[in-house]
Amino acid sequence: MNRVTQNLLILLLGGALLKISVFSADFANYVKPGFRPLLIAAGAMLVALAVAALVFDRRRSTNAARQRELLRARAAEEAHLAQMVARDPIALAPVHSREHEHEHAGGHRVAWLLLIPLVVIFLVAPPALGSFAVRQDEQSSHVPPPTIVEARPTVLKNGRVNVLSMLEFANLAWDDPSGSLRGKTIRLTGFVVPSGRDDAWHLTRMRIGCCAADALTMQVVVKGAPVPETDSWVRVTGTWIPRKTGRTGAYTPPEMTASRVEPIAAPDEPYE
Repeated sequence: MNRVTQNLLILLLGGALLKISVFSADFANYVKPGFRPLLIAAGAMLVALAVAALVFDRRRSTNAARQRELLRARAAEEAHLAQMVARDPIALAPVHSREHEHEHAGGHRVAWLLLIPLVVIFLVAPPALGSFAVRQDEQSSHVPPPTIVEARPTVLKNGRVNVLSMLEFANLAWDDPSGSLRGKTIRLTGFVVPSGRDDAWHLTRMRIGCCAADALTMQVVVKGAPVPETDSWVRVTGTWIPRKTGRTGAYTPPEMTASRVEPIAAPDEPYE
């Protein structure tokens, strides 16, 4: 791989970052929305670096061509002078040495690894985590959801639809001595994962701290409504089903009875 190809790969990599962070919201499938300015800055820096390197290489190539022309002219002059004085011509040093090219050979091979993220972004374009990731996570034990320290106290009202995040609902359902969920109409948004039961399915949302690699699964068992298509996004309105007394310490997803299930488009920000 020559230097021009390396610089073009860097240019494409920077362009890919700008593509998913400036011209679309695809970056939210991989990291939290707050990372958008950093992705834009990184993409812009890679593009600027690649363009500068291409310009530099172009100028260096032009200078090298001029030096080769000058070297050929000097060689012709030396040959003519040597012929006039009946001596052997003096060999002139080449413009480039092969030792320099060999020094960077290993780096050129490694640079091909830049193709991997380009192929992923432009050809594969992985979606946000869905039911497959949830099934993999089900192999690990469930733990109670973390307390939302930074959130404002959740105030639920009667006679209206209370829109909650999955984590807020799970916190109230798991540890709320006042039982504020009881009898309240709530609305949750997530994607559909089958539960393996005929009378229920899972409304699911992934929560990330930094990126998709540290995603945690938040689920609510939905009853009273037919199961929608797997991985489809829905908005569910209904009421909480209080947990039965005599529960064990093991965490189980909270349950709700659905009065309305609305299909919706996948949100731009799929994670909580």
